[in-house]
Amino acid sequence: MSIRDQERRQREVERRIDERMRRADREVRQRIEQRARAASRRSEQVKQRIEKGGVEPRPLPGMREDSLESMPSMPSMPSMESAPSMESADYKSEVTGEEADAGMTRDMPLQGVMPYDPAGAEEDLAERVTEDTGSGGDPHAHNERKAGEISEQMTEDTGADGDMTEHAGRKVDQMRRELFEE
Repeated sequence: MSIRDQERRQREVERRIDERMRRADREVRQRIEQRARAASRRSEQVKQRIEKGGVEPRPLPGMREDSLESMPSMPSMPSMESAPSMESADYKSEVTGEEADAGMTRDMPLQGVMPYDPAGAEEDLAERVTEDTGSGGDPHAHNERKAGEISEQMTEDTGADGDMTEHAGRKVDQMRRELFEE
């Protein structure tokens, strides 16, 4: 399905939703307005009765004669004893001392490299990632060289030597010739 079809379907669905909302508003609005008018009328009547003295305001809920006294709160339960701690597990390997404290095991690949040097690891990673282009750890130079390689590969069939604009022009000419020859 094309983007235009998707957009058209979306506009159609939105139009139907808007139409249904307007219809619901028309059907419900009258009842809501009637209820609002009735509530306003009742509130005005109550205000007039209170102002004229015909009605005394209701006392607060805790002071009314029909309200129950609150129940006393329940006593809290005693807390449970905490479970005793388990002893730490021993190392299965034969590593002891500082190496064991650092979390190293016998066959650990970084053994002898610890403590870990983040800056050195970053440089090492940059070297390994950029070695295929010979960029010496510089990611920007690596990206430039990779982009050049890719553009060379893409433009190889037209002989544009990596020039994407020239490649596009030659492709258009080639397609024009093929279209008008057939």
